[in-house]
Amino acid sequence: MQENLTKEEKRKKKLDVILRNAAKAFMERGYYKTSLDDIAKMQNVTKPTLYYYIKNKEDILVKCEEITCGRINAMLDMVMAQKSSGYEMLYNFIKEYIIIITDDVARCHVRHRGQMEDEVLRKQSIQNHKDIEFRVREIIRLGISDGSLRDCNSTILAILLFDSLNGLTSWYKSDGPVKEDELIEEVLMLVTQGVRAN
Repeated sequence: MQENLTKEEKRKKKLDVILRNAAKAFMERGYYKTSLDDIAKMQNVTKPTLYYYIKNKEDILVKCEEITCGRINAMLDMVMAQKSSGYEMLYNFIKEYIIIITDDVARCHVRHRGQMEDEVLRKQSIQNHKDIEFRVREIIRLGISDGSLRDCNSTILAILLFDSLNGLTSWYKSDGPVKEDELIEEVLMLVTQGVRAN
């Protein structure tokens, strides 16, 4: 219950709502067409109140990225810790990745990754994605080594995977005609059958 939450827990909960509303607005209207005034109105708060949770509009992108990359890396830690074949690791990665990136905050991150105006933030954003891509390439190489994945260029496969999976964020909506289970099943069948060793 709300009254049992600590001050920090309440703040995190409020921040989550702000990020989700802002993410939806960025996806529907566009980042540049959505102002902080618009976001404040969504929360029914003043802009000064909004500054208690975020520094500026760009900070919303940064926070969406921190949350999304944190979830992806934690998922990769779990997948790579399993004593399984490279194919099984890749299969589990794809399945869990789809679940993560179809969330509104993650969809916003994927669509606006590397678009920060601040050069340091932009470079960090690009590096965050490269680090995640490198970890997936490592899974692919393990699969090639253990014979569970066909011999291929791990960089090409990783880039192809991310391009196709991240493309889901431009059209998939949780309340749309395609249900998450159906989406995961179809993508797994199409992708994994093409890379599995015979």
